[in-house]
Amino acid sequence: MGVKKRRRKAWFAALLVLTLLGSASYVLGWSTLLSVKKIVVVGAPNPSEGFAIQHNFRIGEKMARLESHKIGKALKAYTWLDHASISRNWLKGIVTVRVWTRTPIAQFQSHLVDQNGVVFDLPNIDTTHLPIITGTNSTSAKFATDLLSALPPMMRTQISDILVRDLDWAILTIADPSRNRNLSVVWGDLAETSLKVKVYQALIALPENVKITYIDVSAPHAPIVK
Repeated sequence: MGVKKRRRKAWFAALLVLTLLGSASYVLGWSTLLSVKKIVVVGAPNPSEGFAIQHNFRIGEKMARLESHKIGKALKAYTWLDHASISRNWLKGIVTVRVWTRTPIAQFQSHLVDQNGVVFDLPNIDTTHLPIITGTNSTSAKFATDLLSALPPMMRTQISDILVRDLDWAILTIADPSRNRNLSVVWGDLAETSLKVKVYQALIALPENVKITYIDVSAPHAPIVK
């Protein structure tokens, strides 16, 4: 094979590669063949929030131009969103956004709080079963949720209010269905939580404490009842 023929063959191969690359770039970046035709949101807490997320995408936008970091930044505006994943069906032009909602365990200043102490909003949710945290700032909310998470599940369901003082000192209002009254329980800080739980449970189980309305277990080795 002559030198000219080899050069001609190499030039043709290079041209073919450039043509293919150009075609691929056109299809990915400009052609309507790989554009967004449908947006699906899975896991939204309600239809209105799902529609709101869809507005971060545009029908007809090129699939290759969807930048994950920009989409992730836009989704941070939804405080109720814990995390999300985005997938593309290139052939069908479908973008699927799967979202996971924060789970509220308490209320704080007309907002909700999850188990990590993150304050967020979530419309159209029943909050009647959630305890109300009263405190000065988000640090108070974090302390209260840490305390809630450390308590037994049954005890958590009986708490209606948590008053946080000095950011790390709690007073609980606990419903006592057996006595048809509420108990004010000075809990204190997070130290010796398991011991405080045992002392509290032992105290309310005593027949002589059937009429008490106040318990102080902040010093669990020397509790006070009234």
